Order: sequence, then structure tokens, then C-alpha cells
Amino acid sequence: MPGFEDLPLMDGLKQSDDTTLSFDSPGGRIIEAYAQSEEIEKQKIMDFYDRTLPQLGWVRVKKSASRSSFPYMHAYMREGEELTISVDDGIPATVRFELMTREKE
Repeated sequence: MPGFEDLPLMDGLKQSDDTTLSFDSPGGRIIEAYAQSEEIEKQKIMDFYDRTLPQLGWVRVKKSASRSSFPYMHAYMREGEELTISVDDGIPATVRFELMTREKE
């Protein structure tokens, strides 16, 4: 996926054209992209990333539930960056990928 060098796009998801946003600053970066599927169950999308991302060095972290239209949300950390993957309740399912640099505490 553009902007996400080593983030695999699950088979059956199609990246939404021209929806990738990217901001770079001296303090870090923010990247947001979207994908959709009319066929894949939301939980299967989350399960795929829960299985795949640890193999790429990402560690799942707890994050409070979002009040947005994306009720299924998992967050992962790696090397000072946080990756959030969210899936909405709509049909087709929309998946939001958000990558942010986080300051080390």
C-alpha cells in the first residue's frame, strides 16, 4: 500500500483510490489510507492483521474504543510508531489504516 511500505493488503480488500493522506514533519509522520470489501467479514479482517502484523514486528496494544463509525479497532506499536486498523459497520466494509509517530515516554 502506498505510504505503508511493509503493510500487506489482505486478499479481498481493495485500496480506495486517491484516499491516502500523508503528512511529514520534523516530529514524525501521519499516514491514512482506506480499503473496502463487500465479501469479507469484519472479524476476519481484524483476525488477519492480528496474525500477520506480529510477524512484521508490530505489537498489539490496548486502546480505548472509538466513538466514530469504526467500532472494530486494533492498535499496534513498532519502533515509535502506532498503527491503528479500524473497520466500520457498513456494506461494503471500509477499513481505515492510520500510522502515526508517537513520542517515546
